Amino acid sequence: MELAKLTDISQSAIAKWELNKTEPSASAIVKLAEFFNETTDYLLGVSD
Repeated sequence: MELAKLTDISQSAIAKWELNKTEPSASAIVKLAEFFNETTDYLLGVSD
């Protein structure tokens, strides 16, 4: 719930990712990368 508030991503979307029901959209990945101060490649497992 807190992550949803801080990233402006719906709580239901995050819950679906956690349950492996869906995958995040490109825009959600960008928001998460900005929030965690990481690259999108890192979040996608492309780089270390």
